Amino acid sequence: MWGVVLAQHLAGRGARVRLWEYVPEVAAALGRTRRHQLIPGFSLDASIQVNSDLAASAAEADILLFVLPSSAMTATARALREKARLAPGAVAVNASKGVEPRTFATMGDIVARELPVLRGRVWTLSGPSFAREVARGVPTGLMLGGPMGAQSRRLAELLHGGTIAVTPWPDRVGVELGGSLKNVIAVGAGILDGLGAGANTKAALLVRGLAEMSQLIRASGGRADTVYGLAGLGDLIATGTSGESRNRAYGEKLGQGVAPARAQADIPTVVEGVEAAASAAALCRKRKVEAPLIEAIYGATRGAPTRRVLEALGFR
Repeated sequence: MWGVVLAQHLAGRGARVRLWEYVPEVAAALGRTRRHQLIPGFSLDASIQVNSDLAASAAEADILLFVLPSSAMTATARALREKARLAPGAVAVNASKGVEPRTFATMGDIVARELPVLRGRVWTLSGPSFAREVARGVPTGLMLGGPMGAQSRRLAELLHGGTIAVTPWPDRVGVELGGSLKNVIAVGAGILDGLGAGANTKAALLVRGLAEMSQLIRASGGRADTVYGLAGLGDLIATGTSGESRNRAYGEKLGQGVAPARAQADIPTVVEGVEAAASAAALCRKRKVEAPLIEAIYGATRGAPTRRVLEALGFR
């Protein structure tokens, strides 16, 4: 959904856009109807080419925009390396959120690892950006994390316009981890909603969650202050409080006593916070960061008592 909305935004900015969709039937339907079933009133510009051929979509493209479920990033980047003819000097912008479970690589790290020709030319776009809100023209601020300089300014200028404002930032690691970790804390916010806790309790959770995010970002080589920007605090506020957030909705079901598998099945799209919680808890152990809230939320996604989230905040 986010990829389709970003494609439309870039077409509106004058870019020539090719949109790749993994499922051939979905690509054909999108190309024919120019509609997305989950975005009421949305219409894809006629200039956007839609297909399910990855190599053809990426061939000679100046900018590769990755908007994928985190579980598909490695295979997709690898397929690009093996099959696609990339333009000399091509750059990559990652707009996916997550951490690879085994290696703890961020999505941008995976792009750089699987496509070494792009190393040093990978940025990450992140921030509070519910696709349906962006699609209907809600003003939205984002951060572009990566190497600063002329290329960063060029990318920001391309993405910045209309109702989207983009701020370049030198810390890709912090931007990426902030975007992933906030999904975990948003699950915790939903758990509190399901337990019937109020705004006072949720405020305590958001503050504690932000502190744990900051510690883990710093321990992973990012900047601690990145967490106070749009890709950290901004995204956390939106995802932890909005009815649009599937991570918060999933957590709410857990708090109501719904089993994790059932709660996940009830959400029509990917709940990124489930996999992110597992990766975050493992990364905390690897980096030797004490994060009782992240551990409690991870436990809840595996069936542990949701009451432990309150206990992690100091409530008995």
